[in-house]
Amino acid sequence: MKKIITIVSLTFLVAQDEFFEPGVNLGGYGELHYTNSVDPDSDDDPTTELDFHRWILFVNYNWTSEWSFKSELEIEHNMIDGNGDYDGEVELEQAYVNYHDAKGNWGYGAGVVLISAGIINEIHEPPTFLSVERPAYNKNIIPTTWFGNGAMAYGSFGDFHVKFVLHEDMKGESMISGTSFSGLRGGRSKGYKSTAYSWIKNIAMHYNGISGLNVGGSFTFNDAPINGDKDNNVAWNLFEVHAQYNANNVIGAFEFGQVKFTHNAPDGTDPADILTDQVASGYYMHLGYNVALLIGWEDCKLVPWF
Repeated sequence: MKKIITIVSLTFLVAQDEFFEPGVNLGGYGELHYTNSVDPDSDDDPTTELDFHRWILFVNYNWTSEWSFKSELEIEHNMIDGNGDYDGEVELEQAYVNYHDAKGNWGYGAGVVLISAGIINEIHEPPTFLSVERPAYNKNIIPTTWFGNGAMAYGSFGDFHVKFVLHEDMKGESMISGTSFSGLRGGRSKGYKSTAYSWIKNIAMHYNGISGLNVGGSFTFNDAPINGDKDNNVAWNLFEVHAQYNANNVIGAFEFGQVKFTHNAPDGTDPADILTDQVASGYYMHLGYNVALLIGWEDCKLVPWF
């Protein structure tokens, strides 16, 4: 049987405002971590580690005031080699064409995009979180950074902001092995030869009508195929709510998330090979106070926190 493969290529030209000048914007940040670890149950000396955890380069090109290309390239742990002696990574965490209307009320984009789930996944630069490492919650409940191939649309209605993302499938075989469960983190395709049998559906809403306060939540779900078999999949859904406050020198955040998993196996599968329903949930919080003004430091922040 002959297979016909159709490839669609879309090329577009955009009109340029006579007062707008196209250009490139560059940005980025880096994190060098010093960690001193003490085992309270051991008489061993403390262990220390220096790790250049990540280096990020942002590249943004504006064709017009509405059309732009946005990208984010990350190098983690400084070094990669083919022998496995160094476990660094190079990741293209964002690379998408974006349209944002002139009034700033709505827009859409497509390419390598981020899932809009939780506080930290989309805005994962310090000081969104006050700790040195990202909260463990953002590894075990919402895998940060969660990126991949997809498209998005977003809009604002007064003080309410809504975003919808269609994303590549998760890899079901990486979330379960036999009857063991490993969660969402290992299931990310990260834009590499991903599938779109089910598509991840992600919708998020935020409210920021009170100065300094941002309250929101999201719902995300997918039937993740196991080894490319859409009829043998892991159906999962993620629900999270969160709140941030940053005003009057107070910096605080709270987030709660819950993920539910169900193994949908084809007829005839041995019940011993079917994963029973699983639920994972967690939360994190931080609260700090900027004392810089109290000691006369007007151009910086100094935030003791817990």
